[in-house]
Amino acid sequence: MTCTDVRKLLPDRALGDLDAEPAAEVAAHLKECDACRAEDGGFGRTLGLLRAAPAVVPSTERRSAAVAAMARAHADQSELLLARRPRRSWAPWATAAAFLLAVVGALTVRGTSSTAFTVAHVTGRAELRDLETGRWRPVTSGTAISVGDRLVTQRDCKVRLVAGAVELLMDQDSSLEIPVAHRVALDRGRILAVAPESGAETLEITDMGNNIVRVRGRAELSLRDVRSHVGGSMQKKGAPSVLPDPKVEVRRSLVVRVQTGEAALGGARKQVLYALAGEEGKFQFEGKPETAPLQEPGFGTWIEDP
Repeated sequence: MTCTDVRKLLPDRALGDLDAEPAAEVAAHLKECDACRAEDGGFGRTLGLLRAAPAVVPSTERRSAAVAAMARAHADQSELLLARRPRRSWAPWATAAAFLLAVVGALTVRGTSSTAFTVAHVTGRAELRDLETGRWRPVTSGTAISVGDRLVTQRDCKVRLVAGAVELLMDQDSSLEIPVAHRVALDRGRILAVAPESGAETLEITDMGNNIVRVRGRAELSLRDVRSHVGGSMQKKGAPSVLPDPKVEVRRSLVVRVQTGEAALGGARKQVLYALAGEEGKFQFEGKPETAPLQEPGFGTWIEDP
């Protein structure tokens, strides 16, 4: 036997699990090999220390005892359930429990403090998709808009939302979602945002590209299509490279027109640029913000108090 073969068998030898023939071969090798004999002695000492240690109840036994105690405490209910229905898989119950926890968590988050806006006035037809039920329902004056809800205005409809000193006016054919209080995600149409210039309360508007505009004052926000040409080359082994036609990728990006106060444009790479009164701000395809004087002198010609 080689040293490698012997060392593989030393744990079994220490536990007394070796058969007679391999045990004899290992013993013969240990008489001639000091290194293997020293390692064998280490196994023996370790085993002796383990045997001298006080006995500890295995975790599986403790767990079984706890389960048994709970089973005894609910024996009557368990027997009644077993008598009335056949055995079923735990999978449906586990799924139901997970769903219940999700609902409870959502309700906890959407407590009384989850109201983000209140509808001050509405003209025409607007609909609200409730996060809790997933159903759409008409919007009326006094409707509470909660975090997670989606609001959509139909043609010839305007909705005014309020939250403290913050106001939001939605134009017709617009839609937005409320991810958190004092923040809206605009994905269609245009809005008028009003917040104190002091910064005591702010209103944040985001788009699908995660660009964000923080309004302090009075500003109109809409969306524009930003296009980018994406190209590249393809090459196969043994063949010349081929340059395919570039693809055009389109993103919907925020545009802000500031009447009073300022709007902070937060784009990619934590870039922040401020559009002041009489200026407009927009984002490039990659999220870079830029500002310029207003191209049109009129501000919010669509805005009428509903």
